[in-house]
Formats: sequence, structure tokens, C-alpha cells
Amino acid sequence: MRVVGAYLSLLFVIVQSTCSAEGAAPLRAGVGVENITAESPTVPVHDPLYAKALVFDDGRSQVVLVAADLIVASEPLVSGVRRQVQEELKIDATSLLLNASHNHHTQGQVAKDVVQRIVRAVKRAAESMAPAQVGWGEGSEGRVTMNRRLRTKDGKHWTIRRAIPSPPDDEVEGVGPVDPEIGLLRVDSAEGKPLALVYNFAGHAYGGVPGRGVTADFPGFASRVIEAAWPGAVAIFLQGAAGDITPVGYKNFDAPAPTEQLGTMLGLSALKAAQQVSTGSEASIQTIRETVELPRRTDLQERIESLRSRQEEILKFFAGIGCGAHGAGTALNFKSFLPLYLRHLADPSHPSGASYLYGHETATEEDLRELDEENRKRLETYLECIENMEKLIRVRTDLYGLERLLEDPGTGPILAEVQGVRIGEFALVTFPGEPFAEVGLRIKERSAFPHTFIAGYSNGSIGYAPTADCYDKEAYEDVSTRLAPQWQEIYEARALDILHRLHPADSKPR
Repeated sequence: MRVVGAYLSLLFVIVQSTCSAEGAAPLRAGVGVENITAESPTVPVHDPLYAKALVFDDGRSQVVLVAADLIVASEPLVSGVRRQVQEELKIDATSLLLNASHNHHTQGQVAKDVVQRIVRAVKRAAESMAPAQVGWGEGSEGRVTMNRRLRTKDGKHWTIRRAIPSPPDDEVEGVGPVDPEIGLLRVDSAEGKPLALVYNFAGHAYGGVPGRGVTADFPGFASRVIEAAWPGAVAIFLQGAAGDITPVGYKNFDAPAPTEQLGTMLGLSALKAAQQVSTGSEASIQTIRETVELPRRTDLQERIESLRSRQEEILKFFAGIGCGAHGAGTALNFKSFLPLYLRHLADPSHPSGASYLYGHETATEEDLRELDEENRKRLETYLECIENMEKLIRVRTDLYGLERLLEDPGTGPILAEVQGVRIGEFALVTFPGEPFAEVGLRIKERSAFPHTFIAGYSNGSIGYAPTADCYDKEAYEDVSTRLAPQWQEIYEARALDILHRLHPADSKPR
């Protein structure tokens, strides 16, 4: 994943101070929306990119959530928005949280003044605040995403990507976990009319649409469903722990990407659950924001050597010697392979001619059977060539990624901002990169809050964050990360500590 500030999709949580609801003024909330799509005469726009803001105010503190249809929350963007929020809106910039929806299909058409437009959305929300009620809960949608890491029989993992082939089916043993939970924060007007729905879900937003136009991807389609069902309300998507999560059908070559269908399913499931959420006017607001030092990996050269050894093993297959060469010493090219392969598929018993020729009591019978056996071996070898070529593509891609990291390995720990936000019993903890689904599941399971949610892609962009047990699996995320495997234990401990400090004594356990 490239860290490009102009491609960001953000969620901002701005908390001006930490306080309880006791003695505070009635809760108020407002929403604002701003189009952040740049106009271009050559790039089609399937659906616009938006920044959507939700502002809370209880008289003592403010919380602002902003989501935008972009790819990462880069440090330049974070600092730029924080500075302008501080200067123009007089809101404490040190408690601002930005979450990227990780949308890969902005097609470079993000407005150059995206920072100013995001701030305008926040301003509109702040100016429209009115008495409000909030509620929290969760839904589920298990049909939309899957884990993109395949466990193979050699003990490694293989990431489903469009950039490389997939492994042979007979080498796949299983897939990793997913988190189907939809986290919900519902906001109503004082009269009970839906004002906003914040929904948290994990999944790479990179399916795209036919024609390769600009799109907000499946979160955009989900938000349209919600907003159509609740006229006047604003749907705010909050990306979760999606480092290893992909949309179902992402690599389907038989039909266009089902992006709109998947988004519609997610939106309907979020709506179904949100309709069961009750709201009230009392909710305590609290935030904790800290910086943690995560260890930088030091095994780049070791991993490079491991992949080079694997590359050499694959290349040995192609190293035929002499006329009777093994391995790639096949007489076939694709033009001769395809018709021969089809004949053997159509009639494995008689691929070289009509069946009666095989039954003729002459030497021709044995000649044909010997020819068939030789051709079967040629076909098997050619297919092995293809499989080894596919493996070589994957190894070369991984090697390239590691070698790029080695060019600028950096020194010292990687600084990561971790923020916890509490709105009533809704608890949110962030990570400034792409954590695996298992990390989010572990934090949710161990949190004392009844409604705990994870927002990856927040307050910075430090790249992939695989679980510690994946570093020797040689999959895409493992060779792309700058973090050492110890990051997971350190981050989870800090995230849970922040949640513990946010947790009130009277809150129900999860």
C-alpha cells in the first residue's frame, strides 16, 4: 500500500476535553457533508467522494467524527487538518482522530484543497448542532468479506491479490479469520428522527466499479442505502481492522466486481441492526490519546535470503540439461499444448483418434497408446512449468518489496499514535496502519466495554501490521511491513490499558 496523502479517506474524532455527563448541558449534535472530488474531463466519476462530519457537544466537551472517501490518513494530512481545526474552529487539535476508509478507487481525483474541504464539513456540522440522543450496538454481515490469506500445505501463506496468481487449489489448506461485526453509533434528533449512523466494519475498499471510474467503493454504496432509508440522515463509515480482509469476489474473472451488491448488503444489515438501537440524551464523553513506540523489524536481510533460496529452488525446475532434460525440458509451447490438452480432457482413453483405431488388431494400437502416454507426460510437465512460473512471480514480487524496504530500513522505533474514545458505552480504539482482523478480535474479546470497536487507518499511516505468528509465512503483508513481530503485544497491551482507563465502574461487561 502506498502512503499518498492525496488518496486519504478519513474519520476524525475531535474531543476537546475529558468529562462525565454529570452536570453537563443537554447533548447536542450536528452533521455536515462536503464533496471532495476533483473535476476532470478525462476521468469518469461513478459516484462522488465525500467528507462527512458529525459533531457532539455536551456543554463541556466536543467530539467530532469525520469520514472521507480516501485511502490513508497520512501524517501531513493529519497535521494539516489539526492545525486548521485549532485555528479556525478553536477546538483542541491534540484530541483529533482521523480514520481512513482505505478507498483505493479515488483514481487521483481528490480535491487539492481536501484539508480545507474537510474543515468546512466540520464547521457546517458544528453550526447545525441541536439537542440530540445517542445509542450504540452492533450488527453482523458475514457475506461481504473474507480473509485474503490462504494457508498452504508447505506451512506458508499466500495473499489473494490481483497482482499475482493464486496458488493451486490442491495446495490450499484453509483461510484466516474474519470479523463480521458491524459496530454502530446511532444519533437521533431530540424528536427521535435519525440524524446520523456511524458504522464500523472491516474490509479493504478496493473492488472498484466497471469502467474504472471514481468511486467510494463498497462503503459508499452502503452509505447510500442507509441514507436512502433514513432521509436527511448521514451515514459515516469507519474502517476497522482490515489488513488481511478482502471483499468476496474480489478476484472473480467470470463477472464484474460485486462492489455495489456487497455495499448494499452491508448497508441493509447495518440498517436492520440500527433499527433495534435505542437512544437517549445522556452519554459521557472521554478520550485518551498517547504515542507508543513500536519496534522496527531487523530481519530484512534474513527474509531476503530465505526468499532467494526459495527462488533458486523454483529455478532448478527450469534448468534442463541436454536432449533428455528434466524439468522444463518439454517439447510443448502454448500453441501445441492447448489443443493437445483439450483432446486429453475430451477423451482421456482415446485422445489421439477415434476409438475404433485403438481397437484395430494391429501395431497401430500400441503405437497410439505409447504416443498418448508420452503426451500425458509432456502435458504434466508443461502444467508444472505454469505452476512454478506462478510461484516464481509471487516470490519475485515479495523479494522486490523486501528489497525496497532494505533501501531505506530506517532506524529506531516507529512512533504510533493510539487513541481511545468513549461515547457512553460506545468505545473506540485506533491504530495508525493496517492491523489484521485477529488483532481487532482479540481486543474486542478482552475489552470490558460492552460495545468495543477498532478503527485501523487512523492518525497516521505506518503500513501493514501482521500478527506475530505470520512473519515467517512469506505472504504479501509479511514482506511489506516495517514493524517487528513484537509490535502486536505492545500495541494490544496499550490499547487495552487505554480502554481500561476509559471504562466506568458501572458499565456492563462485554
